Amino acid sequence: MNKKNNSSKLGSEPIGKLLRDLSIPAMIGMFVMALYNVVDVIFISYGVGIEAVAGLTIAFPVMMIIMAVSAAVGIGGALLFLGD
Repeated sequence: MNKKNNSSKLGSEPIGKLLRDLSIPAMIGMFVMALYNVVDVIFISYGVGIEAVAGLTIAFPVMMIIMAVSAAVGIGGALLFLGD
């Protein structure tokens, strides 16, 4: 089988194409999480009130930091586990 993997891409393709191909899925995921937060704030503001919106405003950046760290650890662990 002629299967392409990312390790062969990293040594042969231009940096701009790699940056586009590998970063767009991460940006889409972050956009979806931000959109989820906006919709969540709308529903919580109608249902619970302004205090709950303040709690969401404080919790969302913390959640994004935890997601970024866990993604970095997960990707790094996968590279160590599946490395050549």
